[in-house]
Amino acid sequence: MLFSIWPTLLLIAPLFLPTHQKRSPGRAARAKPIPPSPTKSTAAPVEPNVLQITRGNFNSTLHAYEVVFINFYADWCHFSTRLTPIFEDAAVRLAEKLPQSARVRLARVDCMLEVELSKMCNISKFPTLRLYYRGHPLRQEYRGQRSVEALVAYVKKQFESSIKTITNIQELDGIDVTRRSVIGFFESRKELSAALFVLLAERYKNDCDFYIRIGAKLDNVAFTEKMPTIVYRPDVARTHAADEIYNGDAKSQIEMEEWLFKKCVPLVREVDFGNVEEIIEQRLPLLVLFHMPDDVGSVKDFKSIVEMQLAGCVDCGQFNYVTVNGLKFQHSVLHMGKTQRDLPLIAIDSLKFMYPYPKFKDMYIPGHLKMFITDFSSQHLKHKLKMQHAIEHETNLPPLSTFKDLGPSKHRYSLVGHDEL
Repeated sequence: MLFSIWPTLLLIAPLFLPTHQKRSPGRAARAKPIPPSPTKSTAAPVEPNVLQITRGNFNSTLHAYEVVFINFYADWCHFSTRLTPIFEDAAVRLAEKLPQSARVRLARVDCMLEVELSKMCNISKFPTLRLYYRGHPLRQEYRGQRSVEALVAYVKKQFESSIKTITNIQELDGIDVTRRSVIGFFESRKELSAALFVLLAERYKNDCDFYIRIGAKLDNVAFTEKMPTIVYRPDVARTHAADEIYNGDAKSQIEMEEWLFKKCVPLVREVDFGNVEEIIEQRLPLLVLFHMPDDVGSVKDFKSIVEMQLAGCVDCGQFNYVTVNGLKFQHSVLHMGKTQRDLPLIAIDSLKFMYPYPKFKDMYIPGHLKMFITDFSSQHLKHKLKMQHAIEHETNLPPLSTFKDLGPSKHRYSLVGHDEL
């Protein structure tokens, strides 16, 4: 009996299956696909346009990219807040404009969270924008416009060669005598010394002009008798100095950079409204020569005397020695009760008060300028000022500093630790 009803059961069995399990006539049953779990994502994480830098990834980031442009900021700083979307847009624009082979990264550091990193990088204002090239910071930070266009142009400029190639003696003789220059002579670009020269040229390209000669020696050029050779050519239009050959180890980056720093960042610097902010931010008193624009002789003599009398002077204290166009800085001249007829003149600006040097011609008396500096540094003048403040003899105070206000502005930065001197 069981065998007789089995075919019947096979025919009616499908009628008792649940509706979702019934098979279509003439078609094999298919398993219903299982949807992916909504809690698991297979998409790769989106990389931010601007990388967040911490103490942990700072060094690795600098060495992972050829160019890293970092925004050191604080959330409470409204200048930083205004810059944030601009910096983001600049990162997007650079990704669009630069080839994929360009190893560039825009990054940022929250200085309130990364206090140690901020101190290590000597951050004293927000925002501070600093570019790192091949793991090292450029000597000068970015102080230009805070616009997408300006930031993009600044980063793109880093990919332009800062070194001009010399092919003949006529080009060597045509080097601008009003600018400091460094010329490297190498037989091959594959030399370690040539690679170091190129690296340091990028770092100091805002301080010196760099030239390179690859190949055999040039006729009638003594420098090329022995190669590799690196030569510093001063701005002979503004100094009594002459060409100087680098006598250190051409394969030592430390020795070469120390030499380049002394030459490209000289003891006496010319100051204008383009670089004065950087100098004032160092918070050192200034010894200033105010001169007429065409008075090259006074500039040359001042540089020579400062280098002879004040270089390495232990008792002189720390100073920035500068020369300025007395007409462009006429406000400072008038502030001391002088006019352009009194140029050239020398003064100390302590970034609080100004102290005129008695007579410019006294500079030529051996040791006289040094005595003026050491007298200031010995605290006698500062003690005298405190006494004058105590008795409120305001009329006897020296003229107030005019350079102090040319440092980083509170209308552009949030300043940290900028106390009165």
